[in-house]
Amino acid sequence: MTRTSDTLSLSLRLKDATHTIHEDLDRGIMAQGLFSSADKYRNFVQLQYQFHRDINGLYSHADLVETIPDLAIRNRFALVHQDMRDLGLPLPDAQNPVEAKDASTAIGWLYVAEGSKLGANFLTKLAEKLGFTETFGARHLAADPGGRGPSWNAFKSAIDHAGFDPALAVTGARAAFLRVKTYLNAPNASLNTPA
Repeated sequence: MTRTSDTLSLSLRLKDATHTIHEDLDRGIMAQGLFSSADKYRNFVQLQYQFHRDINGLYSHADLVETIPDLAIRNRFALVHQDMRDLGLPLPDAQNPVEAKDASTAIGWLYVAEGSKLGANFLTKLAEKLGFTETFGARHLAADPGGRGPSWNAFKSAIDHAGFDPALAVTGARAAFLRVKTYLNAPNASLNTPA
């Protein structure tokens, strides 16, 4: 039975609206074997760096900081930047910041980033098998200080009660998944994969 979108919270609307593209992205990451070797894991960290660099500015979006007071400390860009340094990876020259002036579109992008922290619990275990930990090379996969579940539930509660425009939020979330997918599939995106 199909749920009526008008009765759903924003977080459930976003989950429903992005289910297919989310599953497709997860399959793509696993299909490329990004956790099958240290070199391929480096490609994963580069992908993460690009995405978190692009959304870095959204964590200081004035309207969102009012809604989610701990927004700034949720930002993982500094951690993935350190992971790049841990792994000896050069920082990409290209800049592609997300220009989401309205809060509703911006929250869609951040929904994807914050939600990915739940899946990172599984990815942390895969990274550890390759020798990368929450203190070296896989810092950005670590849980928020309060724990993955409580952090995610607090984020969902904040966005569900903030009155964001669902259509704009869905647009932002879909764009975020597509951005990650673009980086995943970009030719020459992997600096460490032999041609």
